[in-house]
Amino acid sequence: MSLDSDIQLLTRVKLFEGFTHDQLRLLAFGAEALTVGHGTRLYRRDELAQGGFVVVRGKIELLSGLNDSIISTHSAGSLIGEMALISETRHAATAVATEHSEILKIPRALFMRMLEEYPELAELLQLRIMQSMDEFMEQLDRIKAKLDHATDLANRPKKTVSN
Repeated sequence: MSLDSDIQLLTRVKLFEGFTHDQLRLLAFGAEALTVGHGTRLYRRDELAQGGFVVVRGKIELLSGLNDSIISTHSAGSLIGEMALISETRHAATAVATEHSEILKIPRALFMRMLEEYPELAELLQLRIMQSMDEFMEQLDRIKAKLDHATDLANRPKKTVSN
């Protein structure tokens, strides 16, 4: 992986849209390049998150629940642990490489330093987070409506057939 290819990859990450080339260069330069094999665990659920991960190549699955159910799969250009870039938090799932993968680990300290040096990025991210929350709330409303409809159907009186 070269610095230029890392910068090119970061331009595809939605959270980083609007970052200048120089800002992406700083991010790429400060990120830690990791190569992991199939079955390698990047982190466990409930561990303290130190930053985010951008998948350069390969696949990462997020697992949760008692049976380690797959909740999402991430490939090149995906950002995992977005909230850990801006806030001290714990991982909500376990991340495991399902094939040989290359990852860029972006430490929270680096990202926060960038937000301090470039306040316009902080404003841009605040807007993006608000938009993401609005989209999330809309999804929850749609799910609630479906659950309400299913409950209504289940609670309808059963019709009996008479001869």
